[in-house]
Amino acid sequence: MSLRTLFLCLVVTCASCSHSSSPTAASSTTATPAEPAPSALTGRVVQAGTANGIAQAALTLVDSSGNVTAGTTDAAGGFSFPNLAAGTYSLQAVAAGYVTSAATLSLPVTSFTMQLAAEGSAPVSTLTVAITGPATLAVGQSRQLTASVVYTDGSTKDVTNVATWKSTVSPVAAVSTSGLLTAYSIGTTAITAAFQDVSGSFQVTATAP
Repeated sequence: MSLRTLFLCLVVTCASCSHSSSPTAASSTTATPAEPAPSALTGRVVQAGTANGIAQAALTLVDSSGNVTAGTTDAAGGFSFPNLAAGTYSLQAVAAGYVTSAATLSLPVTSFTMQLAAEGSAPVSTLTVAITGPATLAVGQSRQLTASVVYTDGSTKDVTNVATWKSTVSPVAAVSTSGLLTAYSIGTTAITAAFQDVSGSFQVTATAP
């Protein structure tokens, strides 16, 4: 073998080595965020001002996209709509001998009660929303507030989980959608809770820790 042929063989061998040792790009995958778990809406339909359940009330649940789900209350006035996505819904209840009622609610909620007034009786309407909780809170602390709607017949209903909560000065104290109050800085703010066409206000003072 001549020196020229030997030199050419060495060049070809080195080139093959350089190609085989080139790094291979690593593949990457992107994780897909998990979908929120569906929830259930459970509750009761009762005669206004009482705890008496209304059986066989026809229920119509409509989501924000216009999808309709129908249901009927059981012998105790109870109902359940399973596998619902979080969001805003309207719920209508119709029962023989009672005035039709409708409500708007945001899911998820723990439970929901609808009150139907008997036909021919004095109409029951909402007066206000009463808020209970600490009027003074140290910075860094959190406390649960509760909201109850007050009706013209003197009855009340807890609406803590379905009311719309708001703080007028959120840098002082903020309130969550479930009514959890947290103080952030010294000062005073008004907390409001709204339910359907009525609302209530509650003043909170945040103090030094």
